[in-house]
Amino acid sequence: MIHIKQSESVSEAPARRQKAEMVKVSTNGDFIPLKWNWAETWFTVQKLFGENIKDIYDFEVKQDDVFITTFPKSGTTWIQEATWLLLNNLDYDEAKKVHLWQRSVYMDISLLYDTFFHNSIDAARQLKSPRCIKTHLPAHLLPRQIWQKKVKLIYCARNPKDVVLSYSHFLRSKGAYEGSMQDFIDDFLSDETTYTPYWPHVHTMWLMRSEPNVFFTTFEEMKRDLRGVAMRLNTFLGQPDLTEAQMEKLLDHLSFKNMKENEQVNPTNLIKRNSTRSNTQADFEFMRRGIVGAYKDELSADNQQRINDWTERYLKEFNITLADIFGDL
Repeated sequence: MIHIKQSESVSEAPARRQKAEMVKVSTNGDFIPLKWNWAETWFTVQKLFGENIKDIYDFEVKQDDVFITTFPKSGTTWIQEATWLLLNNLDYDEAKKVHLWQRSVYMDISLLYDTFFHNSIDAARQLKSPRCIKTHLPAHLLPRQIWQKKVKLIYCARNPKDVVLSYSHFLRSKGAYEGSMQDFIDDFLSDETTYTPYWPHVHTMWLMRSEPNVFFTTFEEMKRDLRGVAMRLNTFLGQPDLTEAQMEKLLDHLSFKNMKENEQVNPTNLIKRNSTRSNTQADFEFMRRGIVGAYKDELSADNQQRINDWTERYLKEFNITLADIFGDL
C-alpha cells in the first residue's frame, strides 16, 4: 500500500528553492526481506511524483530484468554503463551509437518534471530484454515485483559528504534548485530535497547486501578496485568470465576521462542544448571531478562537521560506522 502526506517542512523555503510542491511517500514494504518500519520511512518527492508513484510500484517486472538503483550522484552512470555492457556481451558498437539513457532508461525522470518530453515508465517497458532499468528510488518504493520475483538489483552508494557536494552542484547549475550551497545542505540534512532521507536509502540496501538478488558496491570501492567490482558484477549477472583483453578494454572504456568525453554516457552537452527549457547554467557539468574526497577542498570545515555529526547520530543507533560501509575515506 502506498502512503502519501504533505511535507512537514516548517517553512515553504525548501519547496520554493526546488520550484515544486513536495510530498512524502512510503509503502508498507511488503515482500522486502529486510524487516524494517517501512511505512514510517518517508521519502521526499515532487507532488507530481507522488501522484504517479503507483505506475512504478505496479510496474510489470520480467524475470530477466536488471534494476540499478542509487541515491543521486553516487556513481550511477558509471555502474549503469558497466552493467549494460556486461549484460550485452560487451557490445561497444551499440554503446557508441545509442545514448545510455536510451539503452538503460531512467524510469523515474518523467515523474520529476511535468514538462518532460516522454513517459519514462513506458520507455522502460519498451526496452528489449534483458532490460537494464535505472532508478533513484529506495527499496520500498521500487516496483514491488522486484522483491516478489527476486530479480537482479544493483545498488551503488557514495559517502554522504561527496554526495551533498555533487548533488548541490548538479541541481543548482542545472537550474532545478534556486538557493546557495548552504541552503542546499540545510535542506538535504532536513530531508527536504528530492529522494531524501539519504541514510535510510543507503543503509537499508547495505543491510540487504547478502540477499542473492542484490549486488551492493560503492563509488569508493569502484575507485579503489574497478577490476574487482567488474569481475564480481559479471559473475552476479551470470555472464562468461572475461578474458584479460576484454577486461582491459572495459576498464579503459570505464575510466573517468573516457566516460566524461563520451557523449553517449555524459549528457552535459545535450542538457545544455536544452537549456532554454531547463535554465541550465553555462558552467553546468553532469560529470565534474569524479574523485573520492572532493568535499575536502570544496566544503567548509563547519559543513563537513555538520555532516559528520548528522551521520554519526544516525549510524550509532545501529552500532555501525561510516568505514563499515565505505572503507577509509
